[in-house]
Amino acid sequence: MAFGEGIDGRTGTASQRALRVLAKSVFKELKRTGYSRGEMVGFASELLDLVTHEMKTDAGEEGEGPVS
Repeated sequence: MAFGEGIDGRTGTASQRALRVLAKSVFKELKRTGYSRGEMVGFASELLDLVTHEMKTDAGEEGEGPVS
């Protein structure tokens, strides 16, 4: 499965392309402003933590039981 495919029902290449452009733009801006590779990895990790937390919250609200 490609990045972004099937997450919210949008499986078209336009959505995947938009996500790729956004990621590339954020990466270029972080690089341009002097962030190190380690700091960029830290940023990506924080973003993943936020998404994971949101998914767990959504799952809890839908009554799917505890999410470990």
